[in-house]
Parts: sequence; C-alpha cells; structure tokens
Amino acid sequence: MRLKEYSDSISFKKLTPVGWSLIFVVFFSIHIPAIRHAQGIMNDYEVLARSICKGNFWFKESDLPFVKGTEIPDTGDLIFYQDKYYLPYPPAPAFLLIPFVLMSKGPINCVFIAVILGFLSILLLYSIFIRLSIPPRQILWLIFGFTFGTSYWFVLLSAHHVYGFAEMVSVAAVLLALNELLGKRRSILMGLFITIAFLSRQFTIIIGVFIIGYLFNQYALTPKQKNLKTLWKKAFLFCTTVGVGVVLYCLYNYTRFQNPLDTGYSHINFLGVLKERVNQYGVFSPHYVLYNIYNYLFKGFNIDFQGKMMLQIKDVDLFGSALLVSSPFLVASFKSTWDKIPKVVAWVSIALIFTGLLFYHNNGKDQVNACRFTLDFLPLMIVLTALGIKNIPSWLFKGLVSYSVILNAIALFIHFYYH
Repeated sequence: MRLKEYSDSISFKKLTPVGWSLIFVVFFSIHIPAIRHAQGIMNDYEVLARSICKGNFWFKESDLPFVKGTEIPDTGDLIFYQDKYYLPYPPAPAFLLIPFVLMSKGPINCVFIAVILGFLSILLLYSIFIRLSIPPRQILWLIFGFTFGTSYWFVLLSAHHVYGFAEMVSVAAVLLALNELLGKRRSILMGLFITIAFLSRQFTIIIGVFIIGYLFNQYALTPKQKNLKTLWKKAFLFCTTVGVGVVLYCLYNYTRFQNPLDTGYSHINFLGVLKERVNQYGVFSPHYVLYNIYNYLFKGFNIDFQGKMMLQIKDVDLFGSALLVSSPFLVASFKSTWDKIPKVVAWVSIALIFTGLLFYHNNGKDQVNACRFTLDFLPLMIVLTALGIKNIPSWLFKGLVSYSVILNAIALFIHFYYH
C-alpha cells in the first residue's frame, strides 16, 4: 500500500499530504549543495531589508558586507547617488525578507528561501493544471519541464544573487494570481499578487492584461456566468489594487531619486559591453532589438572552448540560448485549445512583455542556457503549453521535456564545475 502511495506521488496521482511531503524531501535534497554554497552570502535584498527595518531605503558603507577575505565593502549591484548607496531594483523581495531579518542577525540563506518558493510554485502549478482538467500524467511532465527544463532552475540555484531571488518571488506571485483567477477570482488578491510580481520584475504587470481579458470572457461572454455588474466590480477592484502598487512604486522612486519615474537603472555602473551599450544608447533603445531577437529566438547552445587548440572547456556562453532551443517542449503552447478570448489575450500579454524585452540593453546576462527574462511570461506560457499537449504526440512532448532537462543539467554542470 505504501509503495502504491509513493508511485502515485511520483506520477502526481491522488496526492496526499504524505505524497507532497515525499516530493518536498526529494526537491529539497536535490538543492542541498546550492543551499550549502549560499551559506554566509548576503543578498543585496537582505541589505535593503535591514535598512528598511531602520527606516531607510539607502545604505552607508558600514551597512554593507565585506568582500570575502578583505575589509573592502561589497557594493554588489548597488548604485551610488548623492553620497548614498541604493539598490536600484524593485523592493518586493526585500519586504519578503523582513521577517527573516527580524529573526536573524547573520546572513540569510536566500537559496533556502528560494527552494521553499520553488516548492510553493510546484504546488501552484499542480493546482492550476487540476483546475484546467489536465491529466495527472501530463501534469508530471509539465511541472518537471517548467522546473528543470527552463531558466527557472538556474535562477533558483543562483538565488543568493538579487536577480535570481527577484525572479523566484515574481514567478511565485504570478502563479498565485493565475491560480486565484482560475479559482475564486478574488480581485483584491489577484491585484495584490500582480503588484508583488510587478515590484519584483516590472514587466510582469502586463499579466494584468490577461487577467482583465479572462474576466471579460467569463462575465461578459459566457452565458452561464454572464454578469456585467460583477465584471465591472472585479475589474475595478483589480485595477485599483494594482494602481495602488504602481503609485507606491513611484513614491518609492521619488523618495530615493526625487523623480517618480527614475527607477535607478540609469545610475548603474555597468561593465564591459553593457557599459558601452548603455553609454551610447541608454537602458532601452531600438538599437538592441535585432540582437535580442537573435538571442531570444535563434541563438544556439554554446560551450566556451579556449586554449591554443580550443579544446579546453572554460564555461558555457553566459548570454544564454534561444527559448525554443533550450526549452523546445514549450512549442506545445502554439497548439493550445482554449476559448478564443483567453487564448488571444494570453498571447497578446506574452507578446507585449516580449516586445518590451527586445528593447532592453541585455537579454539576461549572466545566465546559463535559457534566458532568465523569459520567466516574466513563462508562467502564462506554461498554461498554454498544458492546453496544447493533447494536440501533439505524447512521445514527442516527453522527448522534448527530457531533452530540455538534460541540456539544462549539462549546462549547469559545466558552469558550476568549470566556472
């Protein structure tokens, strides 16, 4: 009987608390090396969280950790503005860390927290797929592919860094919003989750377009639920909640830089090729579009060989690989079967986020294999993928997921072993 329960857990059938506990133990165990590696490393979001507890959004040098083995302050991704240090990125991940900061004086292990967020995201994906009536066997492959066959795995492993941790918070928040949308549709909660995602990764606010479109389909076009009064009420509450988040972000920027639209990105001291780009064209520019189209859509997987005979592995190409090169199982999203309005609005939302990314000065560097910025829309794309599986051969989808996971594992091994 116990063996059958374990088998059901592995195949995501009839999951019980014992089954979920087993999945958590396996998931946690896989990431123990990354958790141990992150021990003692202070994430810049933790530095911000500690400053917020003191009533500040800025830091002195005395607030900063030191470069390992030296007495030099580690400024990391901080910017220097009017004699103070600031973290330019949105603040939601720092607020998430405040309870941990209050409980601990030493460095917080952000990879440990990211693993907890990762397990929460697995629970949410499972809930979303159940609500969409996806068969359990397909749910197994979908979760396996999303977690280990996309850029999600790398950002989890690198969550000791601000970029990875922000992505982990953002993805969990978007999945919370989508799960709520497919469930009870409580507008204020959906707005709160999208606000948290936005205050972690700004482009995720566009997922709100999909949410409004879905509500319109449910309450204006679906005969059994048609109720325009409910539609306007839910849309108003959702937009108002997100609007409050946008206003708070503008106030946050104004407090720091005396300009509500100044996020701080323009003050970053970029290095190398990124410095040359930003100095010449700025943070956003149409000059970056062709390069980003190539990287997001066509660029292959590259291993960096060096030495006189070009036979010595140094690392993988940290500019990443194209989305469908690194995670080809997502091609099923193009075969999704859904009501016309949700499907169209989902693709419009993805297209809007992707278009914004094309104008950005980089595609996510540093990253291993898959482009991490695609996580801004991947939670929505995996929903479309789930709804398209039945329209492609099962063996093909499983093969593509397996390929994605194996390629990701190879890339991560090369990076962490040789880098």
